[in-house]
Amino acid sequence: MNNPEKSASGIAYPDDLALLKRVYDRICQERGISAGSAEAEQLAARAMDLFGMGIFEEDALYKNLSTGS
Repeated sequence: MNNPEKSASGIAYPDDLALLKRVYDRICQERGISAGSAEAEQLAARAMDLFGMGIFEEDALYKNLSTGS
């Protein structure tokens, strides 16, 4: 990945954080997950894990988080 605004090292830049939050918020809303709950924390941790593994695309993150937890 050669885009300087996206990190192959797993570092989350502001646009990456916005993407992660957008996917996280969507799944929380769909599942009725309350902010601050254990389930919300697990979802956030899983999102960061996926990002750290190099999954940077919104659709891929959503699909993995929707089916993976």
